[in-house]
Amino acid sequence: MKSRFLLLTLTSLAVSAHAGPIDYVAASNRFLSEELPKMEAAVAAKDRRYFTSGLERMKTFVNDHWADLDKFPACTNAITDFLIVGLCRISQPGTLCEPETFFPKFEGNLANCRAAAKADQGNPADASGAAELRR
Repeated sequence: MKSRFLLLTLTSLAVSAHAGPIDYVAASNRFLSEELPKMEAAVAAKDRRYFTSGLERMKTFVNDHWADLDKFPACTNAITDFLIVGLCRISQPGTLCEPETFFPKFEGNLANCRAAAKADQGNPADASGAAELRR
């Protein structure tokens, strides 16, 4: 009986530790909604210190959602690229990146990730919005 209880407990912990791909879309949107205003403030203040802690938070998020990263490339790319966009905006033009190609790519990924999160918000079982990200 004790071993059965232990097995059930461990199974429920494993299931809660990996909530699933639809939750990844929502979690990505929440992460970006929290981080982007902080990054915008750092860019406005030309404060590069934000990017060190932002990078650590981004790495933690990616590690926590490792199993879903390849399923939703728009969210994954938005998560991994937002710091680069901020650094590009702080840096002298042409020294770090090509804003005319990189920024639109980031904005497109961010828009697709947010659209999928919004579509999936009302019905977690409906993966229609998340399916858009697989293009």
